[in-house]
Amino acid sequence: MLTAATFILGLSVLMTLATFGTRKFITSKADKIIIIDVLTFQVLGLCILLAFHHNDPLPLQFGLLVAMLGFLSTIVLSRFIEPPQS
Repeated sequence: MLTAATFILGLSVLMTLATFGTRKFITSKADKIIIIDVLTFQVLGLCILLAFHHNDPLPLQFGLLVAMLGFLSTIVLSRFIEPPQS
């Protein structure tokens, strides 16, 4: 069951990267930021599945780091969409 979930999530990561590489669906900076955010959540899911698969808590620590960096990168990149009004 874990192998199937890992395969499906890995396939969705590849599809997300393929979407990021095409110009057809990405029309604005906001679309790029959303795709990066989705990719961060998918990598977090892979870390959780890896921790369950190997029964090791180390991938969860890496997942926590990915989650924190993903959140911060979304906040920082969203500042580039529209500059703050002052």
